[in-house]
Amino acid sequence: MSDDEADPELIALLRSHLGLDAQPAAHVISSSTGILADAEYVYNNSIDVSISMSGTHSAATELYNQFTSRSYSAKSWNDHPLHPTLGDEGWDEEAMVRFIFTMDLLNFSFWSELSAEERWQLEWRGEKWTGYSGMVAGLRKGVKEGRDLTDVGVWEEDDLEELVGEVFRGETGEGMPLMGERCGVLKEAAKVLRERFGGGDEDADDLAEVDNNDPSIATAGIDDTGTTGGPRSHEAKDGASADPGPADDSKNVLPAASDVLEVASETANTAEHRDESETVASASVPAAGISTEGSGASKTTQSRPRLPNRSVIRLIEQADHSAGKLVNMLAEYCPCFRDETRFEGRRVRFLKRAQIFVADLWAAFDGKGYGRFDDIEQLTMFADYRVPQMLYNLGVLQYSPPLSARIRRHEQIPPGHSWEIELRGCSIWAVELMRRQIVKEHPEAAGKVHAVLLDFLLYDLAKEVEAKV
Repeated sequence: MSDDEADPELIALLRSHLGLDAQPAAHVISSSTGILADAEYVYNNSIDVSISMSGTHSAATELYNQFTSRSYSAKSWNDHPLHPTLGDEGWDEEAMVRFIFTMDLLNFSFWSELSAEERWQLEWRGEKWTGYSGMVAGLRKGVKEGRDLTDVGVWEEDDLEELVGEVFRGETGEGMPLMGERCGVLKEAAKVLRERFGGGDEDADDLAEVDNNDPSIATAGIDDTGTTGGPRSHEAKDGASADPGPADDSKNVLPAASDVLEVASETANTAEHRDESETVASASVPAAGISTEGSGASKTTQSRPRLPNRSVIRLIEQADHSAGKLVNMLAEYCPCFRDETRFEGRRVRFLKRAQIFVADLWAAFDGKGYGRFDDIEQLTMFADYRVPQMLYNLGVLQYSPPLSARIRRHEQIPPGHSWEIELRGCSIWAVELMRRQIVKEHPEAAGKVHAVLLDFLLYDLAKEVEAKV
């Protein structure tokens, strides 16, 4: 080798030292969501929302008493009249997963300015349901009548809009809010499922075991009915309307925040959704007993294989029993689940609907099988409007005079406004502080009392207050 030639060994050494030979690391999705740290940051920088430490301590005592007296657990899922139960009426685990996924995709913004009698409502089994519960009832009715919107294969069909209109046809002149946006969310989810979890058709009807170490879950061919809503995210049944009006100010209760925190511009692509929750394959093999006739699968111009229903199962399986990882996967892959914003120069994440989906799985499967998450404590309270309202009534949250006046006047808070972010962030942090206080006073509650169950309880308490006023 001449003096003018570069020494290949030296070049190799330099390249190695500078990391030029290193292959790009594969992207790994973390199991840490960072939501709690973001909530603490919001709390530390909030101006119009604060947390009362004395109120937090007294509320923690009251909540723990309620928690133990009501025996809150994942089994509380079965208390809602619209929720399916595994094995009951033929519900099997794959059908449950598909239903919950569809339900939580569509669970956003049911706000209506019409009266309880005039707003969109759907009749099912002799009851009329509005809002979130109306959506769940529509899904359930559709499954029974052969218009199965939980069959992910139909999300790519040309006549999806027609099918959605049939499934959610109501009893009043008002249609289901944001129907077009909901169709868009389903199409977006179908695209993600096909690109990342579609796989081949050969295993479309092959339900592999979720965990060989878990007891087998009862499976039965799904019959006709079914539905889900989370123990946390449902609208209460109330005759013709399940959406109570504002609370009475004279009773020192702030207005039902749907009047102030629900915004007309909330669509499936808005970061902070407020109403019941936020927003965002081969032959699909329906569970036994479900008719696919009239499901909308007949009209399609697509020549590619049909999106298999197992794609949703693959999504969950790739999370490796990690609640945090599944939340992060949903947020990364599906824009409609990407609930984040900026506050005081920093990106903050709430990921409400992604967390609700994981919590719904956990509750519906009683923490087993597809609902087994070894880090369920990664989830936080699901920041919407009812729980902050309840925290205020319990003396945990305190508002500045301008914010309090805004709420009492029933004036909407625009999405992304600092008040909205402070309400959501401080609510999450307040629930975490109460959880810590409960565990401090009751060490035996560690691992049993976590943010998910506290959120379920606070939500139910808020609904009970609304029902009284």
